[in-house]
Amino acid sequence: MTQSPMPPQGSYQLPPQGNYQMPTNQQATGSKAKALLIGLGALVLGAIAWGLLAYFTDKIFFYVAILIGMGISYAMISPFRKPVSKSILFSLVVPAILFTLLSLELGNLISFILTFQRDFDIPLSKSISPAFDFFFSKLWLQSKENILTIVFGVLGAGLGFYNTLKRS
Repeated sequence: MTQSPMPPQGSYQLPPQGNYQMPTNQQATGSKAKALLIGLGALVLGAIAWGLLAYFTDKIFFYVAILIGMGISYAMISPFRKPVSKSILFSLVVPAILFTLLSLELGNLISFILTFQRDFDIPLSKSISPAFDFFFSKLWLQSKENILTIVFGVLGAGLGFYNTLKRS
């Protein structure tokens, strides 16, 4: 077994720094469909986490909404080679924001269903209808907690993409 000859000491040169080019859409590994599927998985996990946290603590933590938004953003960017091209980033911003809002609202619905079941001592299947009624009522839709949840969720999703854009 022969070993390949080692280059002489000091003969290896690093490539010049200016030769790196941003990958284009065709060069980037990963696909937008894969990013959306991963985003849907993060949406479900975020909704479960948000709903259970709200249920067990009887509080809404707005910084958790930021973390869920950032998590969904990072999850959607994960299938692409780094650095991610700006066109890919900008095409995923709106779906990530929508996924974040859907995740937070589904989490709220989960928490309402579980809370109605606990507070009224009814079976889980019978707590779904009053939870939906409350979820779509003016009382909840215009509440400060719901509005701040939406604002902080959008902020988190935007921060996730901004951090990735800043590193690109």
